[in-house]
Amino acid sequence: MSQKRKRSTKKPSKIKQSSSTVARTRKNNIVNDLNLDVDYCILVNDLNLQDYLDFDYCYSVNELELINNYLKINPNFELVNRKLIPVSYSPIAIDAVVHEISRQLGNWNIKTNKDGLGVVTTSKGGFDFNVTNLQKIRAPDVAFIPEGTFLSLDEKQLWSFEGQPFNPIFIVEVANLKNSEVEKEIDNRIKKDYFAHGTSVKLGWLIDPINRIIWVYKRNKRDSPYRYQRKWEDLDAGDVLPDFTLQLESLELEGIDDNIGKDSESDYEEEDDDDDEDEDDDDEGEKRRKKIKKNKAAECAYCDLRFSTPTKMAKHIKKKHIK
Repeated sequence: MSQKRKRSTKKPSKIKQSSSTVARTRKNNIVNDLNLDVDYCILVNDLNLQDYLDFDYCYSVNELELINNYLKINPNFELVNRKLIPVSYSPIAIDAVVHEISRQLGNWNIKTNKDGLGVVTTSKGGFDFNVTNLQKIRAPDVAFIPEGTFLSLDEKQLWSFEGQPFNPIFIVEVANLKNSEVEKEIDNRIKKDYFAHGTSVKLGWLIDPINRIIWVYKRNKRDSPYRYQRKWEDLDAGDVLPDFTLQLESLELEGIDDNIGKDSESDYEEEDDDDDEDEDDDDEGEKRRKKIKKNKAAECAYCDLRFSTPTKMAKHIKKKHIK
């Protein structure tokens, strides 16, 4: 058992510090839920996504009870600087893009490496990017480990985060970068964690499918990370993953739009069922024009999919129905 660390006397924001005796009465519940091997109290700030579970503070029984309840529905964390950072769930469209990237990478892996396969992981697969003897568990949206690395792992490395740290050679993060703070946070994570001196990462992509933004991350001759922006066009992984090219057209999810499929009064104007022969034809025509204007969704003539713009529908027809 390692020597017990001295607790910080700094008082965390918004939380009243409790005595170590009271906090220890609930320590085991937290340790068991987190599956952690620690010999001191676990403490926490608020339970918002911006906050974290900190190993160096003590909290009251009520606060620890809240943590227990929180962990039952929010079990995913990354470990950074002795703090457990909650990992938020992704919107379905973002997760669909992550799946498509991993699918293309997996297909390349099978087609190219017939004599031996590497391993493709998604955001459930964490890695210890530890280069300072301080465990740092991060989970990229998509990552690739060469076959040689995977086959060399021992039981501890395969089934836990113990043992010698290992890293992927390629990572991808997918996010909406409209918020500059989001981009800054991911950029820091990629540069300071994934591309830290001593890790194995050689290539990284930060992809925003909503705003069509691509950042490519590499290392310079001094092994320091740098990035440059690419046009929204197919991505070649170069020498890191020979012959792998990400087809970006497949990341543009067809038919997905916030306004599609919502047949509400705000989208459509009800037709007048009055059969009065005296009704003016001009008024009837105006009603139809208004309805067409409000109904912006266009339906494919070959299938049941509907699209918010003619451009999206044209791409769909060209890809799916024209051979």
